[in-house]
Amino acid sequence: MAPLFFAFCLLFNTPLLALAEFRIELADVLELLLHKAKHPEYGLPPTKETSHSSKASGSGSRFAIEVDAADWDKVLSLAESAGFVIEKKLQSFSNIYIARRRGRRKRDTGQIISELISSKSVRWAEPLLPLYREKRVIFTDPLYKEQLRSWSSTPSMSIPEAWAAGFTGKGVTVAVLDDGVDALHEDLQEAVDPELCYNFIEVSADVTPKPGREETHGTRCAGIIAMTANNSKCGVGVAHRSKLAGLKVLGEGQLLNDAIEGDSLAYKSDRIDIYSVSWGPRDDGRSAEKPGSLAQKALEYGTMHGRGGLGSLYVWASGNGGLEDDNCAMDGYASNLHTITLGVATSTGAPPWYAEGCSAVMAAVTEGPKTTNGMITTDVDNKCVSFSGSSAAAPLGAAILALVLEANPLLSQRDVQHLIVRTSESETLVRTSPSQWIVNGAGLPFSRYFGFGVLNAEKLTKAAKQWKRVEPVSSCAREMRVSNGTFKPGSPLRLDLPFEGCKGTSGEVNWLERVQITITIEHPRRGQIALFLTSPSGTTIQLLHPRKNDDSPDGLSDWPFVSVGHWGENPQGKWRLEAVSVAHPKNVNSVGSLKAVRLTVQGTRADPLKNNAFILSKH
Repeated sequence: MAPLFFAFCLLFNTPLLALAEFRIELADVLELLLHKAKHPEYGLPPTKETSHSSKASGSGSRFAIEVDAADWDKVLSLAESAGFVIEKKLQSFSNIYIARRRGRRKRDTGQIISELISSKSVRWAEPLLPLYREKRVIFTDPLYKEQLRSWSSTPSMSIPEAWAAGFTGKGVTVAVLDDGVDALHEDLQEAVDPELCYNFIEVSADVTPKPGREETHGTRCAGIIAMTANNSKCGVGVAHRSKLAGLKVLGEGQLLNDAIEGDSLAYKSDRIDIYSVSWGPRDDGRSAEKPGSLAQKALEYGTMHGRGGLGSLYVWASGNGGLEDDNCAMDGYASNLHTITLGVATSTGAPPWYAEGCSAVMAAVTEGPKTTNGMITTDVDNKCVSFSGSSAAAPLGAAILALVLEANPLLSQRDVQHLIVRTSESETLVRTSPSQWIVNGAGLPFSRYFGFGVLNAEKLTKAAKQWKRVEPVSSCAREMRVSNGTFKPGSPLRLDLPFEGCKGTSGEVNWLERVQITITIEHPRRGQIALFLTSPSGTTIQLLHPRKNDDSPDGLSDWPFVSVGHWGENPQGKWRLEAVSVAHPKNVNSVGSLKAVRLTVQGTRADPLKNNAFILSKH
């Protein structure tokens, strides 16, 4: 992977620096980072979204650094002599290392800042902060019949039908980013590829969960994907001939950081096809957190360059915070231009009690009837267990997409998304819960809980075999002027956003895939904000719902809201953003102020269905 400039990035532009000058600059920038973490008045203030979020308190003394140095031994020696210890090199990025401060320096901070500003060798810097992540928890196999009952809920995911057509995930590798995978389990031994496993916490290849700890989540996710068939143990994985990469990033009592997230999300993206992620910021209805520099760059790199340029697939669970009025719009991992976010539908066609919805949800899986108690899967210590919640949605969806990639290995990650949009089952859900649905300007039904419907493995694999690749993505972004952005209860703000879709340029978009609107809002209580986006076709999507627990006074700072609900429309014309401040007993007359808006659309210049008209017929 080409060098990227990430959190706490040091770039030495000159080929050879004097040793003394190098020692001063490396020490100074690390020292400055410590000072900035404690004294934000010098710049790099804490992100507003994280002041009430799941980030742990305390700045710590660890950093990610990138150096451009041919002789690393010399760099190591100089760094240590300057008072810093190099702990490790990241696995997925060139020349990015983790450094830890050793001892204290007594130099004047103002002097250090002045020297840094004048130094051409220093770009920018950022300390590593600890991040709290919450887990979103005819065969001979004895529990296969119970699996069938789960998969056969209405609407059916048609998994056995895809198997009958010969698709089992063969040749596809799925990574489970979690708290480890029990590779010794009888139902996982054949699937786990030890060459692709890595423990980012202990910096080793051993991803085995620790005995006696709450480290069962990853093993349960892995079983849904790749349990071995016909071995008289547990059940059958949806992609039971796929390979597994266990990437351990979570552990009892362990906190993540941006370096671990980025390193794992980019890990061996040339060999890993799909990344399954069932964790995220706290589902408490008040946390607001998005990927850091390393994690975001990893997602961008993977979707563009993974799988030999076809793009890796990042499958994310929407979240379990429904009971807290949470929604995944405030989870910048689930609501992201580069992830495929999945929800859950019950057998009655309604969202489960724990479900989080948002405009970024692309599709759903069914959790099965109540009598099944969840999905059958593997557990640590060679056991079997049932597993439910949105945690099960990501691996189940990832496994279905593994069948799709087996059917057509030449699909790009965007081709896969087109197939999801066009083949997902929505008719039954629309009948049972019509209030959850809209029909967009392209005639596609969409729900913030179910996306475009429930994944259907049979239809997906059948369509994948015929699908012709879409053209490379076009992207168009525009900053919008805001003159008077005030809004309050009973007096919403409606802002028209003229948009030409970069017509006549290389970024021209005529057929929309995803839209992202990045917003800065000042508001005394963030949980009162509701946001709506209306396209030129007249489709209104609610980007943000009020959250009863979110009492943060920090508003929104450069927050990206993603919508897939406008898929297939023409983005050219007048968009409209509506900002509403919902009345609250503690803040009856609270006033919000919209400060900045940036609209970004992604899609294609040419009609993606021109060579894929078959997809419009019933499959």
